[in-house]
Amino acid sequence: MAKKKRNQFDVDEIYRGLRTNIEFSQMDEAMQVITCVSTVPNEGKSTIACNLARIMAAKYKNVLLIDCDLRNASVHKTLHISNRSGLTNIISEFQEGLSINSYEGVQQVQYDGGQTLTVITAGHRVPNPSEVLGSKRMGRFLEQARKEFGYIIIDSPPMAIASDTIPLSNVSDGVLYVVDAKSSDKRRVKTAINDLKRNGGHVIGVVLNKVDMSDENHYGYGYGYGYGGDDDGKKK
Repeated sequence: MAKKKRNQFDVDEIYRGLRTNIEFSQMDEAMQVITCVSTVPNEGKSTIACNLARIMAAKYKNVLLIDCDLRNASVHKTLHISNRSGLTNIISEFQEGLSINSYEGVQQVQYDGGQTLTVITAGHRVPNPSEVLGSKRMGRFLEQARKEFGYIIIDSPPMAIASDTIPLSNVSDGVLYVVDAKSSDKRRVKTAINDLKRNGGHVIGVVLNKVDMSDENHYGYGYGYGYGGDDDGKKK
């Protein structure tokens, strides 16, 4: 197998493992809306959100990826698509009962494997991201999206940058917390996760990113998955 194809296979296997963990986590309750969060920028949450959405779309129909990081949008850069119109535009135009796919800011990304992923980029910059994400229109938009899509993956702003993550976590079924293994401050991560839980967020797991995997028997792309522990150290 060519090195490039082997590398992609390894990456896909890691995300399939993450998908499996999510599937197991919804044995007691549905995990239809999943939000990817980090403490600070550049920990890899947007890349993880994009790849998770792609792998979910390979198995399930009607998967939606939404870039809610309105201050530092990057999903359109990762996927090499337009950000001329997106979430902020849709929220400003939103009409209850109108199909999500009817809005201009909705795009379809086709992958080599044949799967199609529906994507909503961040859209035009707005002066009040927190108000947009916490608005009643945003809530109604997500209610409509739940009716049309089997899974919804949200790329959220970092916890340390804005309070936008709290309302997003409240309308999500589960939160994946992305941690940079090389630079994340453990105390800040624990504080942020506790803040999410205290405000009603359901943290279903932690994705460890940028791990130095020198052992050839391990995947070398730095992604791992572990369930978040309660304060007493027991796994959920």
